[in-house]
Amino acid sequence: MNDNSLKLPKFKYHPNVYDKEKVLDAVQFDNNVCQCCGNKTDVYVSTMYCSGEVDCICMECVANGKAAEKYDGEFIQYAEEISDEEKRTELFRRTPGYCSWQGEYWLACCDDYCEYLGDVGYAELKEMNLVSIIEEYKKVEGMDFDNEMLEKGGSLAGYLFRCIHCGKFRLNVDCD
Repeated sequence: MNDNSLKLPKFKYHPNVYDKEKVLDAVQFDNNVCQCCGNKTDVYVSTMYCSGEVDCICMECVANGKAAEKYDGEFIQYAEEISDEEKRTELFRRTPGYCSWQGEYWLACCDDYCEYLGDVGYAELKEMNLVSIIEEYKKVEGMDFDNEMLEKGGSLAGYLFRCIHCGKFRLNVDCD
């Protein structure tokens, strides 16, 4: 699903959440019933960091914060620090996460969270002329790996972010 023909909520920090080509397994596209509001839904998240069992939260209950309130939970595991608590609440409690090996780690820039653009590997970054961010990541994190090992959905996976203020691209890498 690449369009928003179902009039689903949009997410400031996760603009491609419904695009299965860019974001692997972030949302489920299947008939189910939201555990928060009880409404039938065709698009939902199946994971949340909370003490209860959550298998289906509709996108509306994610966006309006009702699921986070009901289950006293969050959709994001970790993020870089910023100073604005309201932005933190929007990210952690009203934005769906993304699938990664060790749990989401959301990047920030310009004292705000970046938008998550999707899963990437070396091939995708090369196509976008963004290979230099791999070296930047390796330098900051003190890691060393062969760039070609970075593979979308692979054992060494990349997650691409962009600052919503200055437009800088940033990369996070995770492995199994």
